[in-house]
Amino acid sequence: MIKFLIKPTTTTSKILKSTTNIFSLNFNNKRNYSCCSSDNHNHIHNHNHNNNENNNENKIRVRYAPSPTGYLHLGGLRTALFNYLFAKKNNGTFILRIEDTDRTRFVEGSAKSLAGCLEWAGIPYDEGPSRPGECGPYVQSERLPIYKEYAEKLVKSGHAYHCFCSSERLSMSRINLKNQHAMSLYDRHCLKLSEDEIQRKLQSGESHTIRLKIPPGITKFTDHVKGTVQFNNQLIDDQVLMKSDGYPTYHLASVVDDHLMGISHIIRGEEWLNSTPKHIILYQAFGWKPPQMVHVPLLLNSDKSKLSKRQGDVSVDSYISKGYLPEALINFVSFLGWSPSTSTTSSTTTTTTTTTDQETSSKEIFTLKELVESFSLDGINKSGSVVNMERLDWLNVNHIRLQIDDPLKQNEILLKIKNQLLEYFNNNNNIDFKKEIDTEYLLKSINCVKERVHLIEDFNNLLKPFFIDQIDYTTEEAIKMKQKVWKGDDSIRNIEFVIKRLQDLQDFTMANVYKQLQLTCSQDIYKDQQLTEKELTTKTNQLMSNLRYILLGSPVGGGIPLAIETFGKDKTIKTLLNGLNLNK
Repeated sequence: MIKFLIKPTTTTSKILKSTTNIFSLNFNNKRNYSCCSSDNHNHIHNHNHNNNENNNENKIRVRYAPSPTGYLHLGGLRTALFNYLFAKKNNGTFILRIEDTDRTRFVEGSAKSLAGCLEWAGIPYDEGPSRPGECGPYVQSERLPIYKEYAEKLVKSGHAYHCFCSSERLSMSRINLKNQHAMSLYDRHCLKLSEDEIQRKLQSGESHTIRLKIPPGITKFTDHVKGTVQFNNQLIDDQVLMKSDGYPTYHLASVVDDHLMGISHIIRGEEWLNSTPKHIILYQAFGWKPPQMVHVPLLLNSDKSKLSKRQGDVSVDSYISKGYLPEALINFVSFLGWSPSTSTTSSTTTTTTTTTDQETSSKEIFTLKELVESFSLDGINKSGSVVNMERLDWLNVNHIRLQIDDPLKQNEILLKIKNQLLEYFNNNNNIDFKKEIDTEYLLKSINCVKERVHLIEDFNNLLKPFFIDQIDYTTEEAIKMKQKVWKGDDSIRNIEFVIKRLQDLQDFTMANVYKQLQLTCSQDIYKDQQLTEKELTTKTNQLMSNLRYILLGSPVGGGIPLAIETFGKDKTIKTLLNGLNLNK
């Protein structure tokens, strides 16, 4: 059992600039929403907990509820992914709800960018802005009358009260408590006001908030990951539920919306664990059954400190711009605090179904479909997860190769590489390239260099020699390589031997090319020596270094015999002759 004997803390963060909105989504579909909306507000008067349970009995409904205060970060993507996987595994509904009630931190365009990132990642929502369901609107600023009504219900039932304290009084109270080394809890000054005083202040339009009246005792709940958790209510502040500007705080809006939208499981970050007792108290005050709580572990830096939005590249937009595949990023974040088990048990049933074997439990590369099939809340870890970016690079490499080799994915990634390559060539006016890129030749070229690729953009430089007529030997990379491998007249003579043998070669395959390179060494360059098998391999590799310089102008690339086969006879001979002329 986890016990909390300290007051939950709140953190503040500065407004983040909105990231570039690269997606276009329509968030203005209010008229299409039917249930619980401000346009159909009368429905709320008849809405009760029993109706909610009857309408959504045994249905899995989960939500990702970000605040539009900036970009989507890795932690947010993971939360969205876990909700998506759980919904799809259980034939449930994945909802996107925009929690924009904190107007001081609101960033224009952020909500559309967040939704667009989910689309890019391949985890689109079922209900939400632009995809109306029966429980909209899905933007909290469009639901203000709902929260006002429920806040007033709490006041009438004695579970909340009006607070007229000025910001100056509250600030002075906090200072006094700090000087006394006491916890910064509201002193319930306004709870002592008479009903006549309250009505007089309300009628005069005096600025006020509505606070939750925390009951005495202990608040206990069961979290799917943490187990039984309990808080001492004496250490919980009388939380503001409705602010003086008419907007609700996160706590009220979240609880009301989760209930009215029939949310069955709340899957969110561990940082919200300290807020949960306030939410449980609200559920109890309304007489509602709380959803199942699932708090996923924190994301950590390598030094085990908490990963922050202010630290480095943690935004999804940054990974999109760098060319990471969505499949790789999804695979990466799925393992941040979760791992597949040898058996998967649905939390909504007692039936255990074996979906993986011992070999699969150590599997690391997953498609989205495989993640859905393997996902279980039981696989979520309790301890924090270290974010290792080298692992993302490794996953990206493997997903690139998988897609290239997958007939169902191949056309998509070929088109992506082709368009990127054309853009790269067009943006470099000094490069004379083939205007038309043959898809079959492109695939052969990609297979030649794919082992050297970490990001999609790496194909640009690696594929360039395959699509230009003249290698540039004046680059810094080429100059350094020449200094290392080129031996002047000896190298020229060796390349000439290769040209003669390749000109006579009829069956231009990788195996035959390699055989000719060996013969060049044993019968031409070193014909007066009796080379051992090991020496022949060494000499052939040295010859291929010269060929790599002439053909590619770079030490990085695929194997030379495969590159020669891919070039074809005409292009190979032409490139070698041009290279010799420029290096004499």
